[in-house]
Amino acid sequence: AHRSSSHSSKPAPPYTKDPPFLYRTFVPDASPTAIAVRLPKNLSYCWDAATCYLRYAWEGEFLDNTEIWAGHFQAYSKIMGTVFFRNKTRFPLYVDKPGNIPTVKFKGYRLIDGYPEFHYTINGIEVYELIKENKEGSGLVRTFSIPESSRIIWFAFTADDGVNYASSVGKLIDGKLELPPGRNIQFTITMTKKKL
Repeated sequence: AHRSSSHSSKPAPPYTKDPPFLYRTFVPDASPTAIAVRLPKNLSYCWDAATCYLRYAWEGEFLDNTEIWAGHFQAYSKIMGTVFFRNKTRFPLYVDKPGNIPTVKFKGYRLIDGYPEFHYTINGIEVYELIKENKEGSGLVRTFSIPESSRIIWFAFTADDGVNYASSVGKLIDGKLELPPGRNIQFTITMTKKKL
């Protein structure tokens, strides 16, 4: 990567393709294995491979990598926008009952039309998660696919994380959604920015 010693108030854009695309870099409030993803409609998010969940999402510009390119020690990419969602659960998916923090393992990702679909396990149960922008550009649509589970899985959220929730498979009650055991479990969670 080209490094420049000049300090411009407007960072040079490093991104040469149209979204979606991803960037492996150091970002605030995430592990060193975080993945920053740029979506269409001026939306972006941070998915953490160490913890296997969506950390936060923002609208506006993507990232400013000036400090990293300049070679600063312990530098981070800067979020160039306004964070509208920040996960406040200990983990969004629980096994057997709400509050059971699972053991997670990141298995990688594959690109589907440029969108990364993350693959991980929770207590040995395989999960695939694909995150896209909604049609209006007002939030995210998260599609979870679980090939097989003999145990109840719960999706959990908090009311103060910046978004309103809707589910494709039932009502979200008291900050959680119950998914019965089965095969080829798939559900979609739509997260829409709350209006200020």
